[in-house]
Amino acid sequence: MSRTKGFLFFLLSLFLLSAPARAQTRQRQTAARAVEASRFAGPDIGARINAADRSLGAASGEIVARGGGRITTQIVVSGGHTLRLLPGTYAPTTAEIPILLKPGASVVGAGWDQTVVLESTAPGQFVVISAYNNAHRNGDEDSDIQVRDLQVRGANPGFHSAPQAISLGNCTNCTVDRVWVNATRSIGVQLGGASVYGHWAENSRVTNCLFTHVASQNLALVNGRNITFENNRFVDPGQPGGPGSTVIDLEPNDANDRMQNVVVRNNTIDARTATTQAGNGIVIQSGSGTTNIGPILIEGNTIYGGSNQGNITNILSNGIYAFGITMRDVTIRNNRVTRTGQAGMRLEGTRFTVLNNQFTDVGGGGLPGFYLGDVSDSRIEGNSFHYTGAGPADATVQIVGPFRNNVVRNNPGLGFPANIR
Repeated sequence: MSRTKGFLFFLLSLFLLSAPARAQTRQRQTAARAVEASRFAGPDIGARINAADRSLGAASGEIVARGGGRITTQIVVSGGHTLRLLPGTYAPTTAEIPILLKPGASVVGAGWDQTVVLESTAPGQFVVISAYNNAHRNGDEDSDIQVRDLQVRGANPGFHSAPQAISLGNCTNCTVDRVWVNATRSIGVQLGGASVYGHWAENSRVTNCLFTHVASQNLALVNGRNITFENNRFVDPGQPGGPGSTVIDLEPNDANDRMQNVVVRNNTIDARTATTQAGNGIVIQSGSGTTNIGPILIEGNTIYGGSNQGNITNILSNGIYAFGITMRDVTIRNNRVTRTGQAGMRLEGTRFTVLNNQFTDVGGGGLPGFYLGDVSDSRIEGNSFHYTGAGPADATVQIVGPFRNNVVRNNPGLGFPANIR
């Protein structure tokens, strides 16, 4: 072997021998990106989390907090950082929003039965976790935020109808997943903020969450496109003395807001054991006059508006309710609605597709089970009404406005007027 070849072989050997060492170095560097909040000084866990966040700088990494504790300092999580809250109860007393997430930040718990973040007890503070830009100016855009695997629990002594426990505003590529929103005193989770600056929520999801006893709207969308609400469960909506609770509320507030490419799928609303009257099950409205509506898909949801066994109750007024001066392009299919105090389905608008929905024990007490206002260019087919014989119910379809250009057929049990086919 020549000296040159021998030297090259020697260098190659060193390279191969050092590969495991380099891999170990990379592993140590990766591990170093997780920092313990408890190792930093501060008067409370919020201050220690902020110090840990600053120590990471611009690099991606995790801040680990353990065991819960009082939050007296507002927490701000930087982009690329994950706040990992290990089991415990985290109890804010801040007059400010307790946890702010900058674009690209996440807060992750150890499971909704282990990591609990309370509402602040400060008067009037109902927001628990918020997108950073949204918190500073309603209408600004945020992005790439995740909230998952934790519980947000009510603790404020008051009530409100507008702030949101998890407030994401005009957030793009954002996710709330496996979160339990438990007895919060205002709105539970909301996507969408003001449209005045030309922004809206986009490509964002709320999935696999549990909502119990939420005082106001449980899950709301104000201004968004390509939004999915899927596989969530809503139990006993509303609280005595609260502001009233529509469960899933799709509601633009301004003529420039959007409600486009929205999917509400495979959610369960269960008001059978609720202790107070609530509002409606799923509401889609365009009262603001926005033309940025549709398509909207309401599919595979199950709604129990009350109980039709034992003590008969009517907690929810309407099961599925779509209305507004610009309402259009809504598909409502394969949903099941049981025991509502008013209509199982109430529609006003154009270009509805209403297919294969099952209604049981809706209406009654002089109220029709189905209400159609000004409906046009729509298809209503394959829907059914069933009466169990327990409590009030009414299969009547009341049509109170113009009913034009619609296809209506094969809806067993629904009492359409004789001239409607």
